[in-house]
Amino acid sequence: MPAYVHINLRVIDSARQAALAPRFQAALREAGGRILHFGPVAQVLEGDEAPLPMAGVFEFPTLAQALAFYNSEKYAPIKAERREAQQARMFVVETG
Repeated sequence: MPAYVHINLRVIDSARQAALAPRFQAALREAGGRILHFGPVAQVLEGDEAPLPMAGVFEFPTLAQALAFYNSEKYAPIKAERREAQQARMFVVETG
């Protein structure tokens, strides 16, 4: 069953963000993932907590592949850099 990683973020260091984006995209593809959406939040529909300004959704064939990517040695340095470039909230869901 497919799994979807959702991220809601604010870029806090645009130079770092720009430098890590191609490496993140390549690692994501190598792990079997793909970007379904990445861009600004268009409008808040419900809820009291304001979202961060950007959002993304990444699809993986399975939850195991999504978790393997997130916990992989290849993604670890990218994740560390991402935390310097972004303020983010991230979660994964599985369909089915």
